[in-house]
Amino acid sequence: MKKTALVTTVVLILLSYKANSQAITEVFADFHYYINDTLHSDNNGFGLTRAYLGYNYHPEGEFSGTLILNVCSPSDLAEGSKERRYAYFREASVTWTKDDLSMSFGMTTTRSLSFQQKFYGKRYVADNFEAINGYSTVADLGFTADYVINDFLKVDFTFMNGEGYNNLHIDNSIKSSFGVNIIPFEKGIMRLYADFDRPGGTWQQLYIGFIGYKSDLIMIGGEAAFKTNIDGTDSHDSWGFSSTGSIRVADKTEIFGRYDYTISNEISGESLPWNYMKDRQFFIAGAQYTFNDNFKLALDYQGNYPISGRVPPTRSVFLNTFFKF
Repeated sequence: MKKTALVTTVVLILLSYKANSQAITEVFADFHYYINDTLHSDNNGFGLTRAYLGYNYHPEGEFSGTLILNVCSPSDLAEGSKERRYAYFREASVTWTKDDLSMSFGMTTTRSLSFQQKFYGKRYVADNFEAINGYSTVADLGFTADYVINDFLKVDFTFMNGEGYNNLHIDNSIKSSFGVNIIPFEKGIMRLYADFDRPGGTWQQLYIGFIGYKSDLIMIGGEAAFKTNIDGTDSHDSWGFSSTGSIRVADKTEIFGRYDYTISNEISGESLPWNYMKDRQFFIAGAQYTFNDNFKLALDYQGNYPISGRVPPTRSVFLNTFFKF
């Protein structure tokens, strides 16, 4: 890991001398306090959850290259792992753009949740619905294509490994996806998305529908998702929805909220859903102050309410910060 970080640092330094390079730096940090929660009380304090460091190089012509290193939080490691900071390539891609067509190859952004993440604009507050529930990952290794048909219709295609950004294991299965954005009027958007994969010989499908409205004053959006054969197990299906909204109450201040609901299906012969212990409701309410395009601050309440009565709820207060340049 140290060798990877060293090589990446050298590459970034070399790229910094290019006139057509653009630095990419994003930092997510917070202060969090768990309310009446003995299970997480030892985790109260300051946190640094993400640090993106990279460059986008765009020479003259139709090609560009992007390299981003993500230094992650120890909480992202698998249960039982030795706690440590670690780094991986969030983006390592080459992109060709011609008129209304753009194609990328390498470690690049998936299309399953990137649109919703950009629409909401508060990834630094909490992860997306699909990522939290294990439906999809934000980046993967493969090929993407985006095409703008007209002002009302955009489509995208991807062919990827399906293993995500921190697991490059090849399993002889390719995840393919198709998405379409429909823009019926200036501030409204609809998106439909589907992907198909067959890891270990078991078919998995993910279907997502999204609708939203965004203006200078308000933002409101909602999405529903359905995932089949999670973890490669037949009939282990899950579905849910996420809704969010915000309203600007002053020049640089807005209040916002979010509600998620996730439930799994019941297996024949069982009295409870197969993922009953992890099915849940998730709620966020808070206020955001935007100092400028490079710095945002949010004070918010986050509540995680499991469907199972045997799992206690988690309630916390966060002071989230976002910084980029």
